[in-house]
Order: sequence, then structure tokens, then C-alpha cells
Amino acid sequence: AFIRPHLEQGHIVICDRYADSTMAYQGHGLGLDFDTLRTITAFATRELTPDLTLYLDVPVETGLKRRLGPSNDLGAGNSGTQLPLFDKVDRLDMKDLEYHRRVQQGYEQLRQAEPERWHRVDANRPLEQVQDDVRRKVLSVLEDRS
Repeated sequence: AFIRPHLEQGHIVICDRYADSTMAYQGHGLGLDFDTLRTITAFATRELTPDLTLYLDVPVETGLKRRLGPSNDLGAGNSGTQLPLFDKVDRLDMKDLEYHRRVQQGYEQLRQAEPERWHRVDANRPLEQVQDDVRRKVLSVLEDRS
């Protein structure tokens, strides 16, 4: 009961993950029934759909290294900037590579199904470039709405 009231007050709401993550992780990754997941997420979100979904795309191995690895390395040319590490690892983080590949494929299918809502960001670049890409896209959407 946080998102809708804030939107109704004219605020911009940014979420780390939303209903699409349920479809990618639970549906594509774990193989749970898509119709059931759609029903649950539609009920939970009261059918609220994001105006923009940013998909930060990296190879699965890179994403896991960032999530689980001690250095949280952004790769060559990162100029010493790091993404914050998460406080703890969850049970999905510990699943095998095939699971994570299915999740990534799921995100790609979701993105292709609604390309007008999704924006793919190549997150296999230095942090500053990723931030610039995200900033440009968000500002572009906000400018289009004003």
C-alpha cells in the first residue's frame, strides 16, 4: 500500500524489483505456473504496471560475481568505482547457473513482449556509463510526460 498512494499524490516511485521479477525468478527460473503467478501479481499490485522498466543486463556469470564475490568488480575500465554489496546472500543467489540463465532468458522474453515499457541497459560497462544511460532514459521519460 505504498506505491499507489504516492502515485496518486503525483510522486515518482522507483522500485528495485516489481512484478516482472516474480515472473522471471519464479516462473522462468523455478518453472512455476505463469497463469497462477499472473493472477497473484495482478491481485498484489492491483494491476499496476510500471511506466518504465530498466533492465540492467550483464552476463549471468558477471552478475553472480558481483552479487556473491568479495570484490564486487565492475570489470575492465571500472576506474575503481564499485556497486554496493548486499548485506546477505539469499537462497535464490545460491542456485545453479542454469537457474540464473533461465531467469535472464525470462527477463529477455518479458522485455520483448512489452518493448515500449522496457529499456535495456548494458550494465557490463563502467558504473559511470551505466548511471549516465539510466539517467538519460529516466529524464527522457519524465520530459515526455510533462
